[in-house]
Amino acid sequence: MVFHYVDAIDFRHLAMKAVEKGQDPISAVENSWLIKNHPFAREAWEWNKGQVAKLEAKLLEDYGVDRKTGLPKREPTAKERYRMDWKDFVAMSDGVDRGQGKIAIKEEFMGPDYKGRESSKTFPEHFSLPREQVGFASKFTPAWNTYYAIYFTITALHGLHVIGGALVLAFYLFFGRKMYDTNPEWLANRVEIGGLFWHFVDLVWIFVFPIFYLM
Repeated sequence: MVFHYVDAIDFRHLAMKAVEKGQDPISAVENSWLIKNHPFAREAWEWNKGQVAKLEAKLLEDYGVDRKTGLPKREPTAKERYRMDWKDFVAMSDGVDRGQGKIAIKEEFMGPDYKGRESSKTFPEHFSLPREQVGFASKFTPAWNTYYAIYFTITALHGLHVIGGALVLAFYLFFGRKMYDTNPEWLANRVEIGGLFWHFVDLVWIFVFPIFYLM
């Protein structure tokens, strides 16, 4: 199995394991199979190190040094040090700093436009990874956008509640004849409770929709 069109390279787990073993995380990354065997990955890593150095200088200038320890008050996070996503590849291809690459609005929601960027070689076709060299893969998660993650999760949850309420009402509609003959008041109470639940779900949706989708 081979991963094509890699949209991110993340060395955080490798760096963490190196620190646990008392090794230099930077050396561990640079001695990894990926950096040694892929010119594009090596180029991206060198670009990333330059971006981290710029960020370190900016944080030092903005926040200064702790007087007690002599260490910078703020340092780049592990994600900023060891992860490069597709937006970083775009910035590198455009020859600009991290966060300044030209990203289409559609890409912010749908992910990178591989076909549209093919000519600029932002995502070179030769950049593929053997499965055994991949520690973790996020292919089957809502990786592009928090909005879509919330959208699909909440919509599905709401749909399950609606279907559940409809099934309860349908049960009393099609199988409630015996209940109606023996104890109609009890049946009416069950139907009323089912209806209240179903309408409560709709009422909640009136508030959930603007909160999650419009704000």
